[in-house]
Amino acid sequence: MISLASNVGGAIGSRFLKNHNRLVFTEYAGFLSKIDLNPTSTIVSQGTVTIGGTATFDCETGVSGASVTATADLFWEPVNNVVREMRIWNNSRIVNLGVVNFNDVTPATMPCYHYDTTPINGNNDATNKLVVNDVFCVLTNSGNYCKVQVLSYGYNLQVKYVTYKLAYGYAKLGSGYNQPEDLAVLANESTAYVTERPGNLLRVDLANANRSAATVVCTGLVAPQQLWVDEVNGQAYTVEFAPAGRLVRINLATGAKTYLYSGLNNAVGLVVASDLSCAYVGEQGLSAISRIDLTSGTKTVVATGLTDPFFLTWANPYESALLVPERSPANRISLVDISKTTGNVSPFITGTAIQPSSIAQATRGQFCICCNTEVDLYSILPTSGTYMGIGNVPWNLITAAGKADTTTQPAYLWQFPKDSPFGGSLSVMINTLAAYGLGIRHYKVKVDGNARNDSWTDLRLDPVTGYFDIPVKFQPDANGLYEIPNPAYVFKSTNLGCLLNSTNLPNGTRTLSVEFYDAANALVATAGNTLFIDNNHCVASLDMPNIGGVYADSDCGYLKYTNLTDTVTIHFSASEALGNADYYFSVIRGAGHTAVPAQSGHLPPSGVFNGTSVSTVQSMFGAACTAKGIAAFSIYLYVASSVIDGVGRLSGYDDSRNYAFCLAK
Repeated sequence: MISLASNVGGAIGSRFLKNHNRLVFTEYAGFLSKIDLNPTSTIVSQGTVTIGGTATFDCETGVSGASVTATADLFWEPVNNVVREMRIWNNSRIVNLGVVNFNDVTPATMPCYHYDTTPINGNNDATNKLVVNDVFCVLTNSGNYCKVQVLSYGYNLQVKYVTYKLAYGYAKLGSGYNQPEDLAVLANESTAYVTERPGNLLRVDLANANRSAATVVCTGLVAPQQLWVDEVNGQAYTVEFAPAGRLVRINLATGAKTYLYSGLNNAVGLVVASDLSCAYVGEQGLSAISRIDLTSGTKTVVATGLTDPFFLTWANPYESALLVPERSPANRISLVDISKTTGNVSPFITGTAIQPSSIAQATRGQFCICCNTEVDLYSILPTSGTYMGIGNVPWNLITAAGKADTTTQPAYLWQFPKDSPFGGSLSVMINTLAAYGLGIRHYKVKVDGNARNDSWTDLRLDPVTGYFDIPVKFQPDANGLYEIPNPAYVFKSTNLGCLLNSTNLPNGTRTLSVEFYDAANALVATAGNTLFIDNNHCVASLDMPNIGGVYADSDCGYLKYTNLTDTVTIHFSASEALGNADYYFSVIRGAGHTAVPAQSGHLPPSGVFNGTSVSTVQSMFGAACTAKGIAAFSIYLYVASSVIDGVGRLSGYDDSRNYAFCLAK
């Protein structure tokens, strides 16, 4: 968790502006505020210091010893001649990066690491992690970030350190509001609508966001809460916090109100389905979330047992689940699977600050939570997590049948034919930087439940030469665990998680899973895809042409005809065991003249296409060769595999045949 702002005046409703990388939110004390998620950094202190045995160290002052015990962040404890460890002190947190380039650890990357209370092993034996040039980072008691490099190891440690203070750009955009509850921001990220508890809906220009400059859209609402705007149709929806509250639709141009449902029990949260078919409402009086059909006006309870549910957020683009803050004493964010009516509530983020009110997704796996007096950033590994897909095929563009379908995203750069199966060496892609920042240290790749043992060599950037010239071999340990690379290192194939050789797998439907583990090797998440594997080679079979059952000579290609009306027949066969291939057949006369119509297509499910070309001698000759009575031809059959490895088509599985013959009397 990263603290983005503290001592705020009741942070409630929020929206994340992706184009600005900014969170905007209401403060119940009367403000519209913002937090920029691109932090600026200043150096608090830096230098070289000796941390004595059994001494503390204060990262802000750079002082080691008993005089800083009350403010210290670290405690170096040599228990005896062998057992030693670097421990946290007071409320700091720590993470060990290993022997990495000290300069590559920057203020931008330091908040991404997973800090905890686990001491760093400094034993005076082969297990020691605090070797010369080892780097570890500290999230200090004061909320700053310190990087530390070991210069010399012993009973006393000599270290180099730099402590940074990060600022996330918290500022008030506008003031003078009367108990603002929620805001919704249009796609232009410059116009917002705000609900005020006394009953108002306002239109606000975020570049001139004081209440005095706002436009009143309507009044007369009863304690309006969460706001949802239908920008296309120029309408807003809100709910009223009252024992018999209402779901209201408001015309943003005229302020006219339409009451869609009455009798809500102290409603607070609201989201509306993108197709406007229904709304989901959190009712604190019922400790529940309900679905309201906007056509029939019927209400169905979809989740119960919630503690003062507050503002709702869609958990994914498919609108299949909701995120809901539960206020004190629960102080958590829960996930509600709206496809179920029982057993559908599960914890998503626990132990938030008191009175969480709203959650907004900043980037994949990162969420901003507005609480009573603070706003915090949490990094969470979703179900699909840091697994990205196969090569250039995102995991979500792999069908349930296990085949690639990038055609659903026509603007996407890497396009493959619809329903392309997979084969060859598969690049299993993992967002290693995000994984490391989420505390993931290892992962396991499985196919049909069996751990893989594939290995490959990548090139690491040499920070001195600037070249990718340091070969590093990646392979799993005895338990099948691969290591997430430290983000301080830069690899040519940054997100390659496994180069999986699929040729040793049975063809057909297989299940790929990637298991993610933390530093203690505890399983924290699993993701993956069904993959249809096909490593069959294509086969092209082509007969020499014949007239009346007499075939052209296979040595010289001579085929004798008697009359121009004689029929030339050519048989060919294109096959691939599972039908995952396309064929192309052509007959060319002389220098590229089409002698017979070409044939092409995708193989049938049987995997075999038997083709026949039938033409008269005269039609193959054309006018020029008819006069000469003789012509030479080439026959070409190509069978192209439609199997991909996620990066390109496996042309090595193709097959072809090319014959030449001459028609003459």
